[in-house]
Amino acid sequence: MFKLGSVFQRTKKAASSEIEVTCASHFAKYKKKAEERKSTDCFVVTHCYCCGSPLKHPENVEKLKCIRCHSTVELRPRSTVQTAATVGTSLYTFEEFHNLVDVCNARYSNECCNLGAKNKKDQLHDIFRPIEDFVEKMFASVERLNYFCMCTTNKSKVFDSSVVSTFYNMIINLPTSRPLYKLLVCSNERLKRPKIDLRCCERTSSFLNFRWVLMIMEMPLLRESLLIFDSKKMLSPHMRAILYDVLKRCIGYMSSLDGTSAKEFVRHLQGMSAPHFVSHVDLLNIYLTFHFSRIMRKKFQEDACQGSPDLEEFCSDIKLNPKKTSNDLEIISRMVSKIWKSDGHAKTDLPHTFKFDILDYGNDWHIKTVAKLSFFYYTANQCKWKCPVSRFYNVLSDYLDYKKDYDECGRNWKCRDFTSPQALTKATENMVLIPYYPLTGQSSIAQFAMCQYPYLLSLGIKISIMEREIRKVMEHSAEQAFLKALDKKQVIEVYLRIRIRRSNVAQDSLHCIEAHRSDLQKSLRVEFVNEPGIDAGGLRKEWFSLLIKELISSDNGLFVVVDESRFSWFNVAHGGTEGASGDNLKLNYLFGIVLGLAIYNGTILDVCFPMALYKKLCGAPINRADFLELYPVTGKNLIKMMEYEGADFEGVFSLNFEITYLNVLGSGVCREELCDGGTTKQVTMENRSEYVRLWIDFYMNKSIAPMFEAFANGFYKVVKSDAFRLFSAEEVEQLLCGSHETNIDVDTLKSVTKYGAGFSQASRVIDWFWSIFDRFSAEQKRKLLEFVTGSDRIPATGISTIPFKITRLGGDSDRLPLAHTCFNELCIYDYGDRNKLQEKLSLAMHESEGYGFK
Repeated sequence: MFKLGSVFQRTKKAASSEIEVTCASHFAKYKKKAEERKSTDCFVVTHCYCCGSPLKHPENVEKLKCIRCHSTVELRPRSTVQTAATVGTSLYTFEEFHNLVDVCNARYSNECCNLGAKNKKDQLHDIFRPIEDFVEKMFASVERLNYFCMCTTNKSKVFDSSVVSTFYNMIINLPTSRPLYKLLVCSNERLKRPKIDLRCCERTSSFLNFRWVLMIMEMPLLRESLLIFDSKKMLSPHMRAILYDVLKRCIGYMSSLDGTSAKEFVRHLQGMSAPHFVSHVDLLNIYLTFHFSRIMRKKFQEDACQGSPDLEEFCSDIKLNPKKTSNDLEIISRMVSKIWKSDGHAKTDLPHTFKFDILDYGNDWHIKTVAKLSFFYYTANQCKWKCPVSRFYNVLSDYLDYKKDYDECGRNWKCRDFTSPQALTKATENMVLIPYYPLTGQSSIAQFAMCQYPYLLSLGIKISIMEREIRKVMEHSAEQAFLKALDKKQVIEVYLRIRIRRSNVAQDSLHCIEAHRSDLQKSLRVEFVNEPGIDAGGLRKEWFSLLIKELISSDNGLFVVVDESRFSWFNVAHGGTEGASGDNLKLNYLFGIVLGLAIYNGTILDVCFPMALYKKLCGAPINRADFLELYPVTGKNLIKMMEYEGADFEGVFSLNFEITYLNVLGSGVCREELCDGGTTKQVTMENRSEYVRLWIDFYMNKSIAPMFEAFANGFYKVVKSDAFRLFSAEEVEQLLCGSHETNIDVDTLKSVTKYGAGFSQASRVIDWFWSIFDRFSAEQKRKLLEFVTGSDRIPATGISTIPFKITRLGGDSDRLPLAHTCFNELCIYDYGDRNKLQEKLSLAMHESEGYGFK
């Protein structure tokens, strides 16, 4: 049953539980036919273009009003082609607007001396009223807005962002704020009621129907709806509330693009300049933080309203927003801190026990839409790098209850079938009615989880999720081994034990792994033959280090160091005409297992592979940028060939569709066709694109296929957890190789260091140690870090996550310091002077190897 009117109201009838929307158009028109329609209408479901809510309605209605976001959904087909005829007699172009502003400014300059004190505001409004009228008329229809965008087009087929930015700045910088207020009101009105059906029959061009939304999203003041800056022209709470409404609807519309339109949008994002792109990413991140902060405030203060914030909330927010800084991440952190402190807490940080429950955000359409929109930006960034993936991380993701969130993510959509009308009706009731009507109680089902949008989660929380899954598997494997031991009355190892000789690390490791294939997901323990030491982590680190060095050594021929980039890559000769031998494939399989075990056991490796390897592991496509990273010189030569426009192309290059490379021994040249008949097929200007594509495919895929397949099989033999899919290629590299930071932050390491056996931060030797460490060169710092931890790499989550400890061995001595790499512990004597400490440290960290000395 449907209640027709401008505002949705629930009735006491049972059938009303299925009502999600109201038909907002012409109550009187349909009242007489309500009973007839009840029995004859066919009901369909349309999703709101703003918040994505499923809206059940009669098939023949013209428009709907969504109760969730209060946007009107037009269902009438209507042309959106932008021409002078459809826009009207007056062309709404930037040139016309610019001329109008010049006229108004000239009039203001002439009359500013004659403006009376009493009537100054009215006179100002009168002078700049033509600009208000222009804005009101231009925003009166989507066609006019799209025509304005089309007229600004330069290289971009959407609009010229610099022209649009100038348009907004000219309005903002006017002596009166009335035109700005008119702009905000008209923008919000158009977003609430587009008055066109945004769906397009011509799916290939439907994205252009949304460029007016992108134009509005370029408004520079949108960030001020979420944060207040110190400014002489601080916006009023009322204007901030309108700006917020504008922003949330822009995000909602752009997140609802269909597949074809989304691809066009991603291509548009790839064409953005890096600073422009990053400003959008930061805006979305701040918007997400804003809504998580509201959830936090509601939990602690209970003054945040349900759904979108109202005007009263914006009025009370003035004291909570931070001052302007140059760093958006600092702004977000300050905002969170201020919300917590505003509740009267003396602490500057949230309590460690605080967690967002999944039901706090799992039905919030604001969070879902911004997460979906961020995916388009993330995809564009993966195709054409604009910023590091860490730019997408949200600082409040560390406060998620990641255990519940990940579990919900795993079962969320498996248990739901939206294909049947009954399931869709029930899902609609859960999504729309339950979260917004207190009488029914809070929904016990979350419609989405943040793990569905892993690009927003920090690397630290992803690692925590994977470690939890790994622990569960290890504990299960150990439990099964124990039960089998009881059942069979024999000893069954609960660990994966690797027993090797230093003189034959690779072969011994391969034999151990082949003998214990079913134990790869058990906890790892390493033992060196005829050497003391119990593996609590240190022996494991050393085994990884020695094995990796041997496997990537040029003596094995598995990998070669590409001279152009100094990256290691699979030996192309093994995948070419000579083929890969069985022994080589076994070693590739072993190498994959070793990398999997390193991730599985949280060990950082000293390897130098291009991003292409990690992309292939993650199933991401390889592009030209990846080839250029690995073969920069060859790539530049191919680009020069593609850009050559001379008529003598074939004579200058004289190329055929074949490729040459050195054989396995490096003593001869092998030839291989890139396609059938490639030896006789000449490269021309017409087919050079195909030649470049086949060339790149040969080096990045075809020639290394058997080796990579063996490597990947070994890797996934160990890494079976679904949690691995949360990581991007860039993050997988950080998991294996550590952070890209080369400079060790001594102050940060000092702040997390613990002391034992009589030492404290105030001890004389400790003071000397940090002074010496701080004055070391970057290479010396890494060497000391390697001496203590077993690796000179900083963990992916930063140096603050290293559990560093310094303990006292005894009084003054001539002995060298010791290190327990299992526990990241440095043991030093209470040396008598600073120079002696520095001498002993240098000798220990440069001359030590394993569990003895060189």
